[in-house]
Amino acid sequence: MYIISNLMMQFNWGIDMKKGIILALFIGFVTLTVSAQGFYFDIGLGLGKGWIKINGNEVNNLGSGVSEIAVDIGLKAGYGPFGAIPIYIVGELGGIGHRFFDSYNYIQFNSYIIGPGILFYPIPLIQLGLSLGYSFIANQSDIPGLVFYDSKSGFAWNISAAVDLGKSNHGCLIGIKYFNAYNTLETSNVVENASMISIFVKYTFRHKALSLF
Repeated sequence: MYIISNLMMQFNWGIDMKKGIILALFIGFVTLTVSAQGFYFDIGLGLGKGWIKINGNEVNNLGSGVSEIAVDIGLKAGYGPFGAIPIYIVGELGGIGHRFFDSYNYIQFNSYIIGPGILFYPIPLIQLGLSLGYSFIANQSDIPGLVFYDSKSGFAWNISAAVDLGKSNHGCLIGIKYFNAYNTLETSNVVENASMISIFVKYTFRHKALSLF
């Protein structure tokens, strides 16, 4: 009975500790939200150069007449800035699509990210961004017999730098981004690494931060 009682106490303590951590995180988020000046949002797309590696081997040289295009899409939403600190806390939903195609068929590698991010304005004109989080893929092809399996849970991240144009709450971001995602495919267990560097344009709604300098 003593052992059972002791195990129950440890179990309850573990639950209480987890509840305490969750509560602390929630209180911290609410505190940041309350102290933030307002809502942040951006959405847009970019074009650039993509790379796909399967188990470290780059997918290229698919034959003459094969073209490729890489597109980046995404949105961010959150709060900021926080007082005199020009930082915005956001959540991001985005991804890249890297398509190889000719006159008859195509293969497209799609990698996505869902996770938290941070935006920093060293000066009101410049936005620096970092996001990281959960990743999944949804590859496509119209080639008969070619099957792309869904991925197990993966990891993705991106960094960006942009010029923020617009003095009111509405603005335009023009910048450069690097995206990278790692996913293990179901069944085959091969590792797919997708990356892209892009030039993007986004609409943004934000409360402008003051300069640190």
